[in-house]
Formats: sequence, C-alpha cells, structure tokens
Amino acid sequence: MALIPLNQSVKITKGGDLDEWGQPRPGRGMTLKCRIDQHSQLVKTQDGKEAVTSATILLNGLVTVNYSDLLEWKDETGNQYSLHPLTVAIVRDFTGKPLFTKVAV
Repeated sequence: MALIPLNQSVKITKGGDLDEWGQPRPGRGMTLKCRIDQHSQLVKTQDGKEAVTSATILLNGLVTVNYSDLLEWKDETGNQYSLHPLTVAIVRDFTGKPLFTKVAV
C-alpha cells in the first residue's frame, strides 16, 4: 500500500534494441499506477546539462526505469503525453527501504 494516493497510470515502454537495419525496435511495455504532478522545474540531467521538467511521476516501490524508456500518460483534461525520463531517483525511508521511484520528465 502506498503512502500517497496513486490515482493515475503511466505506460512504460522499455527501450528496445536495434534491428538489422539499425532502426530502433520498441521494447515491451507495462502499465503501472502512479502519481503525476505536472509543473515546471529546472533539473540537471544524467550528463550534467540543465533541463526543464514538465512533470514528476511517483511510482510505488522500486521500479526499473532507464533513460531510454518511453513514458506515456493522459491527464484529466485528455491531453496525451509521451516523454523520456530526464532524471530517475529512488525515495527511501529511514531504514533504507525503497518507497517510491521518482521520475522527472
């Protein structure tokens, strides 16, 4: 059970490998319950550059999210979003147990 309500859902499509022509193939996808907070925030990406996020996604527990994955969701007004992660962090409790996976897109 999550500490906060997880009323939204996000589809995570794993980054696939390349076919014989060098074109990317889509990987497998999974849909998870989450909390999505849409806002703008300045963050540093994995390569040290600054980027502006459009949303923060909280996934319950420890979820493997790679920077090549594609995250897709629809908000309450019907707008469709399809973005790659900018930052991925694990939120832990005092004992070190993972509570959430926090993804900024």
